[in-house]
Amino acid sequence: MTNVSSDKPVLLLDLGGVLADLGDPVSAMRLDMSLAEFWKTWTSSEFVRALETGRMDLADFLATIPTELGYAGDAPFSQRFSEWRLRLFPGVDDLIRNAAHDYRVALLSNTNEIHWRQVNELTDTLAMFDRVFLSYETGHFKPSPAAFHQVLEFFACSPGDVIFLDDSEPNISAARELGIDARKVVGVTELEQVLANYGA
Repeated sequence: MTNVSSDKPVLLLDLGGVLADLGDPVSAMRLDMSLAEFWKTWTSSEFVRALETGRMDLADFLATIPTELGYAGDAPFSQRFSEWRLRLFPGVDDLIRNAAHDYRVALLSNTNEIHWRQVNELTDTLAMFDRVFLSYETGHFKPSPAAFHQVLEFFACSPGDVIFLDDSEPNISAARELGIDARKVVGVTELEQVLANYGA
């Protein structure tokens, strides 16, 4: 579904941490590290970046990343990785449906095929977006300016026509440098509060 000619502003949302619960990857994958250590490793990993920009296939990733994460379990890592599941927060359906009255609603996510498939298994919520921009499909990874330029180009709009809500400070800063109205949001409750402030 597209709506590039509409006069409505664009509401650009992140997936993990904003619309979906990222869960506990350390417990799910049986890793010997703290959650903070995991996220530091995950967000700085070139293997993760390659997977989530479509430059590495899943099989190669699953063969490579266990060493970087220090995985020493008996079960195949592919099994452990599939146990790290993302799930949409309760209330996301109604929130997106209501926001669509006032905005062209889009998704901009650094993600991979497995996690994207997980959040689509039990709901058609994501079909309500005017457009989804997934890093593993587009090759553009936030906070790269190219990730935001693709949105502006698709909707044929200026940065001032976009509200971007994300849970990552680097992503928020990058969007603001382009002139996009960007706010940090974690979870549906904060998202509802921010949208209420905008009058949605």
